[in-house]
Amino acid sequence: MPQQNKPVPSRTPQTATPGKSQPGNLQQQFNEKIQLIDKLKQEIITRRESMSQAQQRIEKELRPIIEQQLGKRVELAYLLDEAYALAIFSFREKEKLAALIENITFELISSYERQDMVALHDKYAEFTYAERTTFAKEDVDEIILDEPEIEDAFEDLDDFERIQAQLDREMEQREQEKQNRQKSRKTKAQLAKEAQAKAELQNISKASRRVYTQLAKQLHPDKEQDETARAWKEEAMKRVTEAYHHDDFFELLRLQVEFMQEQGPPPDQLPEELLTYYIKILTDQVEELKAELQDFAQGPNRDFYTRFCGTPRQMDQKFKQAKEDLNNELAQLTQNLRTLQDPYMIRLILK
Repeated sequence: MPQQNKPVPSRTPQTATPGKSQPGNLQQQFNEKIQLIDKLKQEIITRRESMSQAQQRIEKELRPIIEQQLGKRVELAYLLDEAYALAIFSFREKEKLAALIENITFELISSYERQDMVALHDKYAEFTYAERTTFAKEDVDEIILDEPEIEDAFEDLDDFERIQAQLDREMEQREQEKQNRQKSRKTKAQLAKEAQAKAELQNISKASRRVYTQLAKQLHPDKEQDETARAWKEEAMKRVTEAYHHDDFFELLRLQVEFMQEQGPPPDQLPEELLTYYIKILTDQVEELKAELQDFAQGPNRDFYTRFCGTPRQMDQKFKQAKEDLNNELAQLTQNLRTLQDPYMIRLILK
């Protein structure tokens, strides 16, 4: 019994010429691009879902342990604050103790938003927390705006130091000019790349508009008298419009096949010129999806994805290890608090 061809899934709008056992070269390219896009989209969806699940698990499984750790650090800060008043500590030891309290409280405030630690921080810090954050914001502006002139900067130096400083300054200026020239060349290259990307985006938009217009004519609900068919078309138009607004050419093609299988020309009847154009657009979309997928490995969320995400089994193993590490840290903090109840143990660590 001859083997029958399997039906093409509605997700993938492949072309297939009736009466031919194998599609033509352009049709084969079209099908391959569509299959690859579908695969890339599913992989991106899977990874996004993995990140979302990881964020939920962090809040449910790790956040309670982290909160316990923060509580222990707060206890430690107040314990050291009480010890500071004791007469057993020398002046030098109290300086170290104050610096330790300042560091602990600053980390709690800046990294974990424990505003209840501000008063304790300011008690021991040379500058208040508000002043420190203000200074940090102003440092860069002061360097740029208040940079002294060469003549004024070298007034208090002897002749040799002044000459050396002048040479160093000139070298810095030359290096800065070199970087500026490199930046200018890079900017021109970027502008050319942006112009090319803009042109490609316009091509995608034109192709999307063409398919969208065809679908809008066929799916417009206002022209439908039957209530059931009208409701179906309204829902269909929502999906088509969303794909169009996102310039998702692949999704528009998929919807065209899904909704219009019995209406209008199917993809296998597209002229070769139009099919070639569609292949070019789909190729661009493949590259965009690959770049988006690569962002999980090299983008700003790379560390988060590597540490917490993956397959369900990988995530279970990663969260098991993360909980073990956090619980070990919590146990160590708890032990340290018990040990440091003895002020002489505090003296010991200060040494």
